[in-house]
Amino acid sequence: MVERVAIRICEGDGAVLNRHRYVAYLIFEVILGWEVAWPTDEETWNSFPLKVQYGGIDTHLLGAAFIPAAGLLFKNLDSWIWSDAEGPGVPGIGRLPFGVENKEAGRVDADWWSWIFWMATRWEERAIDSDALDGFGRVQAGTCLAFQEGWLKRPEVEARVRAWAASIGKQAASRAYRVLPTIDVDSAYAYLHRRPFRVLGAAVKDALHGDGNRWNERWRVLAGRMSDPYDTYDWLEGLHRRYDVRARYFFLLASRGKYDRGLSWDVPGMKQLIQQIQRHADIGIHPGFAAHEAANSDRMLEEVERLQLLSGETVVHARQHYLLQRIDASWKRLESIGIRHDHSLGFADFTGFRAGISRPYRAFDVQGDRMMELTLHPVAIMDATLHRYMGMTPELAVEHVKAIADEVKAVEGDLTLLWHNETVSDHGEWSGWKAVYEQLFKHVC
Repeated sequence: MVERVAIRICEGDGAVLNRHRYVAYLIFEVILGWEVAWPTDEETWNSFPLKVQYGGIDTHLLGAAFIPAAGLLFKNLDSWIWSDAEGPGVPGIGRLPFGVENKEAGRVDADWWSWIFWMATRWEERAIDSDALDGFGRVQAGTCLAFQEGWLKRPEVEARVRAWAASIGKQAASRAYRVLPTIDVDSAYAYLHRRPFRVLGAAVKDALHGDGNRWNERWRVLAGRMSDPYDTYDWLEGLHRRYDVRARYFFLLASRGKYDRGLSWDVPGMKQLIQQIQRHADIGIHPGFAAHEAANSDRMLEEVERLQLLSGETVVHARQHYLLQRIDASWKRLESIGIRHDHSLGFADFTGFRAGISRPYRAFDVQGDRMMELTLHPVAIMDATLHRYMGMTPELAVEHVKAIADEVKAVEGDLTLLWHNETVSDHGEWSGWKAVYEQLFKHVC
């Protein structure tokens, strides 16, 4: 039986604002799987056995669970204080921002509703100085409170919400833990299906740099004497079928540029590959670096249309190349061109949960004060993060993924993996990493 909860707002003038509705959606619908009601009369309010009052005077003795209001859901705040580390006014264990002094009890309680709004909307990222961004203009994990407080290692928002539910004798609706593999196709092939002048230019470059191994490998692949190293798709899909998981592949179809160096979108081999993948998996667009940096949406829309032409289906899923995103301008751009699902919410330089949430949830436009027509699918772990940024060996990477998977299982959430077709090739810098992808499925599924 699904729990039904009545909510009353007692901050400001008592009006139910879009911020209140959004946080209630996250807590009760997305995380707990409960139904929400907003009764406007006392008779209906009193008819609910499960009631929550947000703000005002603590009325829990009258049968309503109480959450104090620090004010962020009513107005923008320039500052806040910390709550206590634990206690009846703090869900879970550990301090939270947006503390509210409880002078009667001699403690500082947590307005964890404001904290959830702040986390889910990535509020703090709007104030991060451009000097703190990396070379690609991305927010780095270490600049965020989630990293500094140790929240990244688990879906902290989900864990806190479930702890609160347990404190009032309730529990979340049962939901199956899921493993969701996603594959970014930045370079569909190492050598195949490239235009003649590209092949010639690359061969000349090999010769000038004295790279005999790459020279020999290139011509062996083109002569059909060995497989292209990046053609790992059959192996990937064989593994996914073995563990009964369905993958989604994101294709980079950008025009060639400094940071967009994939296979030309209009070569026959790209269309063949996409249609091959569609038989066993789902697809999405991988908007390029130049499209993200462009002044308008024309480039990104063109890339979406390219995938629609090659695949024959409407494209509504996307993941930004390099996990590029500007909160919430990137969300608005994606929404404006018809994308309804974005899979970019994660840090490039550190694993974990950027918004403290593992499962999909709708984005919120703070400036426009509205819930958006865009669902965010958080990314927990990326192969390049483990290897290039965190400097892990293959053995340490498997153990690290296992630990994160255990945290996701504890909240019945989604473990979304971001891998690349070339990183399971055992080729070049990725020697030894094919086994990582195979071994982690033994432990996380």
